[in-house]
Amino acid sequence: MNRFILQVFLFLAFIPLAILVGYGILVIAPIFCCFLAINSYKFNNYKEMYVWMGFGALSFLLALYMLGIL
Repeated sequence: MNRFILQVFLFLAFIPLAILVGYGILVIAPIFCCFLAINSYKFNNYKEMYVWMGFGALSFLLALYMLGIL
């Protein structure tokens, strides 16, 4: 088989895998930010807690938009 054709086929095969990983990261990001905010709250670092809550809310809205809910 031609090497160029094989490389194109492998590139096309990895596109669905990249989409799946990307959606997985979008779903996990708000949960991760939530745990970071809880950890900041435990150490009485309220400024960092609000930053993580903001990132979590932003990533949650982005995940809803990318998943087609919003």
